Amino acid sequence: MSELEQMLADSAQRLFGNEVTVARIEAAERGEWSGSLWETVEASGLPRLFAAEDAGGAEASWQEALPALLAASRSLAPLPFVETALCGWLLTQLSMPMPEGVLTLAEAGDGASARVDGGQWRFDGAVSAPWGRHAGYIVVRADVAGGSGGKAWLLLSTAGAAIDVNSNLAGEPRDTLRFDAATAVGAAVPDAGHMLADDDAPRALGALARSIQMAGALERVLEQTVQYASERIQFGRPIGKFQAIQQQLAVLANEVVAARMAVAGACAAMAEPRWLWQAMVAKVICGHAAGRVAAIAHQVHGAIGFTYEHSLHFATRRLWSWRAEYGNEAHWSRAIGARAIRRGGAALWPDITGTAAD
Repeated sequence: MSELEQMLADSAQRLFGNEVTVARIEAAERGEWSGSLWETVEASGLPRLFAAEDAGGAEASWQEALPALLAASRSLAPLPFVETALCGWLLTQLSMPMPEGVLTLAEAGDGASARVDGGQWRFDGAVSAPWGRHAGYIVVRADVAGGSGGKAWLLLSTAGAAIDVNSNLAGEPRDTLRFDAATAVGAAVPDAGHMLADDDAPRALGALARSIQMAGALERVLEQTVQYASERIQFGRPIGKFQAIQQQLAVLANEVVAARMAVAGACAAMAEPRWLWQAMVAKVICGHAAGRVAAIAHQVHGAIGFTYEHSLHFATRRLWSWRAEYGNEAHWSRAIGARAIRRGGAALWPDITGTAAD
């Protein structure tokens, strides 16, 4: 672990470990915005993990940033921290400055488009925007109007956007924002060879973010389940002493490690052409892990784990929600298969093992 990686990890673990409480998570699920918590996090500088140093950022690589992102995810921080950090990385890649405040990666809806009008980029249409009601800006990629087939990345202020409020199973904001000739704060049209020019790039980036969040939450569920199994007494001894429970815990731990390795591999590939493939693989592995881990954890906890009063559900409901967002396992499995077919049989093993030259 590099000095920067260790520093970021220590800062994130200390900050989120101290500041994120069950009371704050419950308040967020009731629709309350954790403004004071966000101010604390933003004051720490952590949302600018990927921003350039001259812009007040840490200029971290994905590998260096991963422990901090996992720490926030493990705490179930009721904030768009991962989304804001991701947007900071995107804007850096697109040579656009990162504004202050909450940012989120949006997905353009059907019919949404970008156009140049009077020398300025404008955007029309609806976008799906996690935490949209609280975001000051969104980053979105949209088709360029006029039938050119081009695609532009835009940084848009949410001021003036119409907002349709919605939430996922965990009570996190999952809103729709509607824009009418909104002027972009910044815009970029990457060249064909740019890592952000691929059609799957926007959703794959969102998928990587959700994979990291799932990996962090999975670690939390493992720790919580092992602790419960060591404390719950049945027939005169902890249930964790029974072989059947031990086998379940071993499967659970294996899934958590697989998810952690998948996101580590994806983050390590972010500076390479194979990043897209690795991000897809990470979402599939973490999605499968989320399903199995949640099931095992609730089985081990028994009836108490299904009550609202027990905190297990805060993690498992997020796992179920994040698993479906930015494409589920079926979506990315099809995408992986389609890419493998296009690249041909000779490239399959190098792709799987991460030794492909391009």
